Amino acid sequence: MSRFQKNTLLVFTLLAAIAYAPLYYSVKHLIKKESLPITLETPETVVFFSLGEFETKGDGFDLKTIQVSKLILDYQLQKTSDGVYLGIQSEISLAKQNRSEMILGGIWEFKEKGISFTPKLRYVESKSTVEGKSVFVNYEERGSLSIEIQNSLTNLVEETIRLNRLIKRIPDWNFVTQEDILSESEFVKLSEWEPSRIWEERKSWIQSLPFKNEFTEALYYKLRLEKQTEENLKDIWKEVGSNPRIPSDLKFQIAKNIAEYYFGKSEYPKALEYANAAKREKETNKLVFQSEYADVISLIGKCLVLDGKKEEAIFYLTSAKKIYETLGLSFDPMGILNSYFYGLLLHDLSQLELSAYELSAIQGKLGDVYQSIYLDYNLALILYKLGRYEGAISLLKEQRKKIFETSISNFDIALQSLLLYGASKYQEGNWSVAKSVWESILNAKTTYAIEDKPYYRYTVFNLSILSLQRNNVEQSEQYYKQYVKLSPYGQIQPLPSNVSFEIGRVIYPYTWTDPTSSLFSDLEEKTIRSYTGRYLFQTQDEEIRARTYENRLEDTNLFLDDLLNPKAYLSKSMMILRKSLFGDLKLYERGNQVVFLDIGPGLNHPESPGVTSQAVAKHFPKMEVVLWELPGEVDLFLKKVKTELKEKLYGFSNIRILSADGVGDFNSEYNDPNHWILRNRPIPSLKHKTIVIRAANSIDIYEPYTKIQPHFQNIGKELKDNPVLYFFNRSILLKPKGKEKFILIGNQSIRGFHHNFQSLDRNGEPPYSILSYAISDEVMP
Repeated sequence: MSRFQKNTLLVFTLLAAIAYAPLYYSVKHLIKKESLPITLETPETVVFFSLGEFETKGDGFDLKTIQVSKLILDYQLQKTSDGVYLGIQSEISLAKQNRSEMILGGIWEFKEKGISFTPKLRYVESKSTVEGKSVFVNYEERGSLSIEIQNSLTNLVEETIRLNRLIKRIPDWNFVTQEDILSESEFVKLSEWEPSRIWEERKSWIQSLPFKNEFTEALYYKLRLEKQTEENLKDIWKEVGSNPRIPSDLKFQIAKNIAEYYFGKSEYPKALEYANAAKREKETNKLVFQSEYADVISLIGKCLVLDGKKEEAIFYLTSAKKIYETLGLSFDPMGILNSYFYGLLLHDLSQLELSAYELSAIQGKLGDVYQSIYLDYNLALILYKLGRYEGAISLLKEQRKKIFETSISNFDIALQSLLLYGASKYQEGNWSVAKSVWESILNAKTTYAIEDKPYYRYTVFNLSILSLQRNNVEQSEQYYKQYVKLSPYGQIQPLPSNVSFEIGRVIYPYTWTDPTSSLFSDLEEKTIRSYTGRYLFQTQDEEIRARTYENRLEDTNLFLDDLLNPKAYLSKSMMILRKSLFGDLKLYERGNQVVFLDIGPGLNHPESPGVTSQAVAKHFPKMEVVLWELPGEVDLFLKKVKTELKEKLYGFSNIRILSADGVGDFNSEYNDPNHWILRNRPIPSLKHKTIVIRAANSIDIYEPYTKIQPHFQNIGKELKDNPVLYFFNRSILLKPKGKEKFILIGNQSIRGFHHNFQSLDRNGEPPYSILSYAISDEVMP
């Protein structure tokens, strides 16, 4: 600013101070702004922009022309340097949307002789929108449309920087070369591109193009990358890796994609090879101030961490973190994930305070509830190691709510968290709570095969220490012997004289099974699988298939009676189960508003057809009991069973017979009137009802797991609006109302489940047992 300009402004300032105060401060702000030294070498001077929506004016517009022009424009803007192009506004993360300072758009108008495009720019800071000079392209020249649009938009960006006197660098734009400008016919052909078509059609279309340019080549390779097989990806890299004709930005995208493929396969050395190749492409072109570059070096850091090279990883994760921070994208999903790895790595390098700080900063920022559950555990474990037991307990209680909301109380993370909760409660002085929590984990071995899990043996080890601290030496020795028996030789820890519990380790992202991809937890699936496919139905004698006997499944009735009896003394978990299934108990008196589906009830038994179903119908006279039997078995019942025995069964007015496949599609099998035998009795309505299902020595032992898993999925989907209790062989499963996922919540005794002989002996087991932690927070006071 010259001396004359400064003196003029000073005069205006003095006048403004006297006449109008707001003008005074406005002029003062302008002097301060103009007096600042202009430095264009700082991150603050970089323009962050994105591509917004295009508008149309008038009728007769060609949507395909607009779509392909936007794709070409997006491709060209990705090559911008000295500026940060964040992507198409509607497709990028919320953090990137909020970071965008300028959003580019425009108005299309299709006229008689050509196309008019008016560039628009929304400047976020001032909440203003400006329009630039319109460009007009004749229809016969529309091959140059993309470069004209880019020119108009980039000129508008530069004008906005100059007119607003912004201390911003002018980005270095990358335009379509003269050789790549399309003819009219080529543009028309290109506008036929349909991303929604099937892969084979898109491949055929690209190969049929009579011309090639950078954009079509990028389309071709991105299409091929969709086939995520190792052989295909290697072939692609052979073509592009050392090919100088391939643009650097395309090489980067291909290398990054292949690196991510190998990372997903846990092949970290191969992932590192391609990630480093992608990194070199960005560094060669000096395009390091970009989120994509940060993504790649973060990927290198993650690979090194998961490959055990943690000291090497710290440089890459720290560098990526600094770039994300400088870009203002710390809370972008990739930035958050980098911070997550960085925080866990700090823990592994014994920087506990820094680790806790880093992980606390991303709490509530993870978009996925399952990731949040694991983060809560990791942070609670670090707080425990720092001696902040109250904070650890608070976190684990909040985590428990999420575990119940997502129905994953039998997943490893839920049980691992219980182990940590018990240790935290002990350190607070509540040894009895710790003992109760850990014993609940031990007792789970009666429900599923949990003994090979690390947290199970850690639980036994911790109970040994606790018993020793309580001067119960004999019990401590028993627990320790059990721990030694369960542990691999090289992992056996000596029993410490002080309190030093085993609490597990931090769990890195990508090292756990995504619960959304699993119908059951590992423990649940192993249990369900253990019943299935034991026998071939066709090879069993008719007599064996129909085998049943009185009181065989009495434990089911005892369990339901406890739930439906208002005078029954129940534990907190059973009370919660009752509320989940029946709500207001008065409405469900003697089984009212309950439909009991008994799959494979032995209807063809010559002496006692469906006797266990009859027991349910008798015990709960208001419950609608459906005997769901295979059509062939129903035919044998109708033809071979004595009339008086059939009449006895028909004497229960609350019994129905459904002739259908137990693992068939629920909706079609249940709702087909032709499948119901007793035509004078209505099909039980399932609306607003509680559903109880039982499969005891029927589909549970005859059908393979490949049919049982879809069966549970189908039931969960079709009966989503109903609470469902499922007695599957000895296991008891719950599907809460409004959810599709089943949870294994307990088991029945062995009584009546011997397939090849009759026995009413429970072998010392209770009629049923419930996993309290699977239903309620009873074990976490």
